[in-house]
Amino acid sequence: MTEGKSVFKKIGLFILGLLIILAWFLVSEIPTLILGFLMPVFEKPQLFINILLMIFWLVVLVGIIYLIWRYYMKKSGDKNIKLSGKDIWRAFVIFLVGRVIVIVGTIAMTMIYGDGQSQNDLVIEEMFGPDKPVFYVLLLAVVIAIKAPILEELLFRGLPTALLFKKSPMWVPMLLTSLVFSSAHLSTNIISFAMYASLGALMYWAYASRGRIIDSMMVHFFNNIFGAIALLVTYFSSM
Repeated sequence: MTEGKSVFKKIGLFILGLLIILAWFLVSEIPTLILGFLMPVFEKPQLFINILLMIFWLVVLVGIIYLIWRYYMKKSGDKNIKLSGKDIWRAFVIFLVGRVIVIVGTIAMTMIYGDGQSQNDLVIEEMFGPDKPVFYVLLLAVVIAIKAPILEELLFRGLPTALLFKKSPMWVPMLLTSLVFSSAHLSTNIISFAMYASLGALMYWAYASRGRIIDSMMVHFFNNIFGAIALLVTYFSSM
């Protein structure tokens, strides 16, 4: 009887953990939702108001990052966010391994499907179209370069480990979170799905190998920042 109660308790705690992660995920989407509402406002030539709205959005983003990160720290005990030169270099090397994965995946998709671009990349490129207002595009770049590396690592790697898989072997959360991560990135074929899942597994290893979420955040940052810069350059050169 005691064992049965223990099993039900574990199941209940697992479900509760999932609901908590889902709740934080919904909270994390507030800045993106607000940005969607602001886009038509940014189309109007009102520089001062647009700057104020941009600052307001950034404050909301920082506040949400703070809340989720603080909750993660409380549940995981991972409070080491210091980065040395060696830490940054380690993250960059892991990022380069990820680039190899992307290059191989892109070549495979081109050979098999005739198109090496993932649906996720296509959607992002459309969002940076020349018809989009400047302030919207600038904040969208912040979403890609800052919001995604921090919040996706907390929600896809950090919180699941802290709330659901604390006593599990590393491969269990690595596999499951990577599958979810790939599903969230609009994979439309098996190669694209495998590519994003592999990137997710690589970033999970960057996190779990030292138990520091800041490590996978740095890898994710390197993965996103160059693309964000390229999209901004393309956008402004087409104006």
